[in-house]
Amino acid sequence: MQVTRTPALLRTVANALGALLLVPLLAACPKGDVGAPCNHGDVDPPADKVVTFPALSCNDLLCVYADEKDPPTAPCTTNEMCNAANDDGKARFQCVESKCVLASTYVLERSMCSKTCSSDTDCQDGGIGKQVLAQESNCEAGFSCVQIQKLGEFCCQKLCVCNDDLSQGTVDMLATECAALPTDQNGKPICEDEMTPAPPPADTTGA
Repeated sequence: MQVTRTPALLRTVANALGALLLVPLLAACPKGDVGAPCNHGDVDPPADKVVTFPALSCNDLLCVYADEKDPPTAPCTTNEMCNAANDDGKARFQCVESKCVLASTYVLERSMCSKTCSSDTDCQDGGIGKQVLAQESNCEAGFSCVQIQKLGEFCCQKLCVCNDDLSQGTVDMLATECAALPTDQNGKPICEDEMTPAPPPADTTGA
């Protein structure tokens, strides 16, 4: 019986050549940045969930802040008063002129690069050729493909969002509301702000 043997030197050369060929292949694979920190370019923090486009620091130009907790409405004198009801110990709010508002530092901490998606697998790494997630992120519970807005440019559009910031009840409710909207010829939901007719042009004739 014949046995094929590869000389040790030939095996070494083949392994080295394979490694050299693999390096440019790995370098050519784009690095994912879903979950990487980003900012919305505003001095003041948003009042609610926000999607910023274009966010130049993100591969897909999308920066998402998805935490949905509202600040207390009672007057305040300290930041601690604004965060007393937080059961997770996070300093979401700050006291500004006796009013609790979102803290800009918290918004910056929880704002992350995102991308459009059709399923949860689009928000997960899938091997060497599919690097979706950033290497460093403040997200601990992974990402889901969900709708987070029913108004604006990204109304009812699915985005990769950190599960830390999501409430399943809210996600399910918004999905139901988006599914009930009429759709265009491409199947995209027609949102409320798009259905509102534009005001007529101003009369400049003096009539």
